Amino acid sequence: MKRWSWALGLSAMCISLGALAQATGPRLLAQARAAAGGSAWDGVHGLQAEGRVDASALQGRWERREDLQRGRYLLRTDMGVFRTAEGDDGRGRWRQDPSGGVHRLNADFARQAAVTEAWLTRRGWLRAAADHAKVGEPQRRVDAGTTYDVVEVQPQGGQPVSLWFEAATHQLARTERTMPISVLTVRYADHRPVKGLWLPFSIESSDSGSSDVERVQVQQWRIQRPAARDFVQPPMPDDVVLYGDTTVPLEIDGWPVVRATLNGQDFDFILDTGGHNIITPAVAKALGLVPQGQGASGGAGAGETAQQYLRVQTVQIGKATLKDQHFYVLHFPYSTVERGSRPPVAGLLGLELFERFGIRLDYRARTLTLRKLAGYRHQGGGTAVPIAFDDDMPLLQGRINGQPGLLGLDTGNGGSTVIQHVWARAHGLAERMKREGIATVSYGAGGESRNWATRVGAIEIAGVTIARPVVRYAEDTAGSFSSRTEAANIGTELLSHFVLDFDYAKGVIWFEHQPGYEPRPFNRSGLRALKTTPEALEVMLVSPRSPAEAAGLARGDRILAVDGMPAREMSGRAFNHRLSEAVGTEVKLTVKRDNAERQVTLVLAEMLP
Repeated sequence: MKRWSWALGLSAMCISLGALAQATGPRLLAQARAAAGGSAWDGVHGLQAEGRVDASALQGRWERREDLQRGRYLLRTDMGVFRTAEGDDGRGRWRQDPSGGVHRLNADFARQAAVTEAWLTRRGWLRAAADHAKVGEPQRRVDAGTTYDVVEVQPQGGQPVSLWFEAATHQLARTERTMPISVLTVRYADHRPVKGLWLPFSIESSDSGSSDVERVQVQQWRIQRPAARDFVQPPMPDDVVLYGDTTVPLEIDGWPVVRATLNGQDFDFILDTGGHNIITPAVAKALGLVPQGQGASGGAGAGETAQQYLRVQTVQIGKATLKDQHFYVLHFPYSTVERGSRPPVAGLLGLELFERFGIRLDYRARTLTLRKLAGYRHQGGGTAVPIAFDDDMPLLQGRINGQPGLLGLDTGNGGSTVIQHVWARAHGLAERMKREGIATVSYGAGGESRNWATRVGAIEIAGVTIARPVVRYAEDTAGSFSSRTEAANIGTELLSHFVLDFDYAKGVIWFEHQPGYEPRPFNRSGLRALKTTPEALEVMLVSPRSPAEAAGLARGDRILAVDGMPAREMSGRAFNHRLSEAVGTEVKLTVKRDNAERQVTLVLAEMLP
């Protein structure tokens, strides 16, 4: 009965609601300590576990090592088609993605999350005074027929975490943490004794941003004193061949597009600091590669898309060669990849490229220069801006209307800056941007994102002030435009004012201002249409009191031709460019509604002065 020695006067199997109301957070944690083994934890310095993991319809090996004194940890998985790892070496967290690339997680939120992760690794809830954490009042909740006692705890300097203890046993059954764009839930079950310690042999992790669930079946827990080398950040893989540097041309049409050769075949890719290396299923088929697994991925918008995995033997960009590279396989919306009569883009080149190269991105000259990141030193001009990571996108400090905020630098955002609603509300900008803005819609990997286009007074970055830029204010409740920590996501329209030198190894981006850049005018039609099929542009939105409304257009109309050019020959981006031409320009459309075709003339007018 030692497990129950710290319980309340009632049996732990039938603790009453009245008794819980009298309980305090510390008393609840005392019950948890007794249920977990009590004094058996005294003098235990470390744990090591091995098991099997099931995720994304793949099965693999799983390993975790824990330092119970300092909170350091190492987590490794081997899924066959890829391996991942993450850990905390005592100086902070690091992550190794499926390509083998490594970067630190060191932004402000990531540091807070690391403190809480270390507290959980140390089993802070089992320690005296909860290891100096702030402990809230417990609440009783019922979920799926099971009763839990739930308490929120905030370690010193860390993020809050909700601890769910099964009321009948007092064992930890769940933790929940609010992340920048999602809620992370870890469930623990099948607790068994290991030398007096009650440890979970079933661990299930899920994120509200994805339907993917990772399930671990632990095969063995061992009590083992840790060594510092167990938690060291691994080196970057030696998988790049490049002597000196290489410069290749870019196509800038919203986002930057670069040519790459995969296994000897040429494709065009979007260069995306906000994404990963991704190809479409059509490209995988053209390469004769069979994707593995079945996961889920999100992006802008609240939805998700199917995700698979494969490896590409060689990737060449100019004179640079990358060997044995991991790629995700995603079904992008047709409107994202289509280019009219030209072949569609093949996907994205993202984080994996920036982890391996010092990269110079020159929007004005339309060039991309790569140098091996090992030993790379910036040799140009500009202002060095420190960057950090909560996840995989570089974050930096800037100002919007004089207010400081964290900016996500996203070359895959081919348009205007997107201002996030949590930051906007906190700084009194949200309602004004909605009131003065024009309702519009954008589309990403997660589907539709409703937003408002407007102007702000100024955005400041790298000491340069950009006056009255067009921005979009997003109120998404899920997806990448729902961040609780970022002020904005900055893309092509802002970044084109600069030449950028990326040095992820040193945690810095150099911004060299290039005066004279003028972005395209804002859409002068009040019409938002997407190329959803090769034959037509589908009308997604018509703004009130706009040229499109005056012409009688409506959502669901299909545009078959533009100024006599069949829609199959025109990309969605080319159509949008046509809609931003001079005030008074006439744009003639052939429109189909139901089974009837008609001719429509738009007379462009200023929508956003």
